[in-house]
Amino acid sequence: MIKLETHCHSLGGSPCATSPNRILIDDYVRAGYGGVVITNHIAKGSYAFLQGETHAEKIRFYFALIETLREQLKPFNIKVFSGSEVRVIPENGSIFGEEFMVYGITEKDMTDNKPFYTFTQEELFRFAEKRGLFMYQTHPFRDGVIVGNPEFLHGAEAFNGHFHHFNHNDKAKEFCEKHNLIGLSGTDYHHENQPITAGIFVPDNICTNEQLISYIFNNKFEIISDALTYEREVKKFKGII
Repeated sequence: MIKLETHCHSLGGSPCATSPNRILIDDYVRAGYGGVVITNHIAKGSYAFLQGETHAEKIRFYFALIETLREQLKPFNIKVFSGSEVRVIPENGSIFGEEFMVYGITEKDMTDNKPFYTFTQEELFRFAEKRGLFMYQTHPFRDGVIVGNPEFLHGAEAFNGHFHHFNHNDKAKEFCEKHNLIGLSGTDYHHENQPITAGIFVPDNICTNEQLISYIFNNKFEIISDALTYEREVKKFKGII
């Protein structure tokens, strides 16, 4: 089995990510991970941030960043998978967003469709279902986040380790249990030397997005969730201690 990071943002792909690739690589090598899902944002703001003039050029840039990291991580025996954290437009008109992770979206999927941030949750879920993708809500109980409709989810992030936020992971875990959703755990990596607090264990023979999605759907996997480190760091960051 290998440790897999399920939620990682890279420099250039997400405006909020600040860790250069060489630092990201060092952090995951040091933490002993064998796989990382690169999950850069697809949102109105982040879409404008992507390099390129046309829709196709922006999407090509988005996936080129993943391809570059895949090559850079190969010598360290760390596999790279692709996901997209999509901030959809709330149907109730709220200024707060709902963010949904979708594993397995391809460059063609993005190029051939309107920007995914213009989808509703249900539209995104229907698309994922049609394509055999895996969709879950990230940090559903983070302050300022809207909890999505569980009817249009395969899972939810039961543990989010990004210490810049109050994620209320206890509520997220209860949400998964109540609605029989697959519970994921992710560090939500953005910054160099950020404590890597989360992930899941998967067999080391999983090499493709399709294999990863199938494993998540069909197996009861063990999650990694360093709640003590997360709680300590969030208190320190928020000035509570």
